[in-house]
Amino acid sequence: MNETDLRMIETMLKKQDELNSAIMKEFGLTTISKEQIDLATLDEIGEFTHELKGDWCWWKKSQEPVNRNKALEELADVFHFVLIYELLYGKRTYLLDDLGYDLESPRDYMHMVQVDIGFGIANALITVLKLVDGRLMYLLALSEHLGFCLEEIYAAYMRKNAINMERLKNGY
Repeated sequence: MNETDLRMIETMLKKQDELNSAIMKEFGLTTISKEQIDLATLDEIGEFTHELKGDWCWWKKSQEPVNRNKALEELADVFHFVLIYELLYGKRTYLLDDLGYDLESPRDYMHMVQVDIGFGIANALITVLKLVDGRLMYLLALSEHLGFCLEEIYAAYMRKNAINMERLKNGY
């Protein structure tokens, strides 16, 4: 992972931390459990797969083809909850060490993604929830495998994060 990739990830983590703090303050929360994050992530994975339905829905003649932009928006929502997990429970082993070496990157998970995809996309998406650590890097690798690069994920995430902050301010 290069410096630019790391900065995008750090920015996403920072923006998610700001949003989380605002949400927790608004709702008087002191913690969010792994179970809550897992259920929220699963819900967003469902919305993402719904946007991919044009690729897998064989029984419906009126099924719309996949709209890549809508799928990307839903993938950004999955990232919101994976980032929350990372902030609260992750080890963040992808950050640079004292010597400037990259400790972990999505490349480290690409083989795992390829094996999981061999059993189907549903299996690969559920793996996100099964991982105790490495969820963020795995999701980045899976996203890349599905044709979404970090730059477009970053842009979609930043747009949705701004929307979520505005929603919070307006009593959503």
